[in-house]
Amino acid sequence: MSTEEGGYAAAAAQRLRLTGICRQLGKIAEQIGDSGAETMVSAILERMDTDAFYVMVVGDFKRGKSTFVNALLGAQVLPVKAVPATAVITEVRFGEAPAAQLWKEDSVSPESVAPERLVDLITVNNKAHDQRNPYVKAEVIWPLELCRNNVVLVDSPGLNDHESRDEITLGYLRKADAVIFLQHAIAPMSMDESQFLTTYLDAHDPFFVFTYFDAIDDHERDDVMAAARHRITALRGDERDRGRFFFVDGKTALRARISEDTAAFRSSGVAALETALEHYLATERHKVKILAPARALSGLARELDRNIPHELAMLDSRSGELERRWEGAQQPLRELQAQARQITMETENETRKLQGRVENLLGGFLAAVADEAPVVAADVPLTTKLGMNPLKLKERVEQIAGEIAAGTAKRIEEKVAQWVASSLEPVIAQDLEKLAERMNTELGSFEARLDRLRVDLTGVTGAAAAGERQQEPPLTRFLAGVGGFVLGGVAGGMMGAQFGVKEALRALLPTMAIAMVWLFTPFGLPTLIAGLVIQGIVQSNMAGGRLETKMREAVGREMATQIRLEAPKQAGAAAKSFVDTTMRPITEAVNSGLSSRIEELTRSVATAQETREQGKEAVEQRRTELKQLDEQLRRTGADLDDVVDDLVRM
Repeated sequence: MSTEEGGYAAAAAQRLRLTGICRQLGKIAEQIGDSGAETMVSAILERMDTDAFYVMVVGDFKRGKSTFVNALLGAQVLPVKAVPATAVITEVRFGEAPAAQLWKEDSVSPESVAPERLVDLITVNNKAHDQRNPYVKAEVIWPLELCRNNVVLVDSPGLNDHESRDEITLGYLRKADAVIFLQHAIAPMSMDESQFLTTYLDAHDPFFVFTYFDAIDDHERDDVMAAARHRITALRGDERDRGRFFFVDGKTALRARISEDTAAFRSSGVAALETALEHYLATERHKVKILAPARALSGLARELDRNIPHELAMLDSRSGELERRWEGAQQPLRELQAQARQITMETENETRKLQGRVENLLGGFLAAVADEAPVVAADVPLTTKLGMNPLKLKERVEQIAGEIAAGTAKRIEEKVAQWVASSLEPVIAQDLEKLAERMNTELGSFEARLDRLRVDLTGVTGAAAAGERQQEPPLTRFLAGVGGFVLGGVAGGMMGAQFGVKEALRALLPTMAIAMVWLFTPFGLPTLIAGLVIQGIVQSNMAGGRLETKMREAVGREMATQIRLEAPKQAGAAAKSFVDTTMRPITEAVNSGLSSRIEELTRSVATAQETREQGKEAVEQRRTELKQLDEQLRRTGADLDDVVDDLVRM
């Protein structure tokens, strides 16, 4: 009962072809003597060997997530209970023999456990609900055909059950390649689910899976499906999620997997989801994940090939001529190094300016949105009632204060996320575009001066690789220095990497959300406000309705005060998190690229001088080797161009 393998097989073959080219290019770089290129190829190869498709299952607690994942596994591995169960992120990876291991925070190695013990070890302690599980991640090794195809299945703690578990789930969203959003078919798209969809999943194209479909009578199923689709299309538009709605019976799927009943598994609706998931991962996400390293390797091959004619010319230069030219090149070389330092400094300055801009804009918005806290608190729906029993009053006050504070915080958080997507992201994109223009000008000037220095040393002009496609902007070529992987994310549109705003938001929104997870807590206010209410309001013998109003007013005021006080610190933390995860790789890549180009020029001169000192036989041997490497590079470059063209046409 394995998933269809056509799409995965084609993607795996393309990936295997690219890793083969990568290894070949690494050997060429080693023979040339370019250690910087070797390091770059090794980084790309390591990333490609370890990278996987992350499929994340999310949803409110008690929506059947673990039952659904167990159905895919074909065994009762993950905890399933009538109360909130899963407490930690669980990654399912492929392995022929079932196994499991658990990670504690800051641990350097995991603890191996028997898979059957997971139910006890990663289950929420419902007697101490606020207590964090000692483990932060579970890894399950399982002979699951879906995971055989370079897929990691991620089961997440239920949303809206506990703030620490919400934080864990949000932290994984940034690297998720596909999101399966589970909901209850009988009551889909609750207020919290709608908020989560619009706030955190706007950058994704989720698969909407509605569980417990078996509990709905046959004559009502069409209406239920239509209503569920309507709720989502009202939020995201009619066309965006076409073909991404699946109504499933998780328990039947699990029993069918265990009994190997193919017909029953297909009738459960899970098989159709697996097929759609395969198509998405093997085409759209495969393209995003492999196009950047393919382009990076293509640029690296051309850069290596561009240097070979210069080294050949240095080998053929007359006795003493290379030494005289190299001595004369020292001043231009120092000027080039100074220009590299200046570009690095300016790039870092621009990054700091962008960080400051994000911090100021976000801090200003948070301070402004604080004024809305009292209005929001006044309208938060409550599930707890004060009641008439004075012995229960303190307990009920604490519960109600907590509900008001949490509801207010979630609404404020939603406003922040909407503002980030609609207002902050366009500003960042505009700033990045301007930054890209400046950097392309400066890097283009650097490359032109470097080429002139090469020509002065060798007399060789026009040494670009034969058949080289239209030149990419200098910034795109420099970003290959970290394996091209920064071409996704926020930098995608800026470098023309064909990923666009969706990939930018995929990186940006979770970054902001995680940095501001304090909005979930919120600030310890349930206890604080309960104490304030008990001391001041309860003693005034007000009636229930009046007491609730006073509580809402007190919570709203305190929320507004705390948001204003926290705004500068939280805005600073969010801005730093954004820069660290999105902009630092760009500045580091540019700095590395500038250094490696100068180092390669110095290396090629030193190699030519050393070879010449060894005599004519050594010169002839090196000349023959370089010509062979040149031919290999041209073939490798052509192969890489074919891979890139195939990906672009997907």
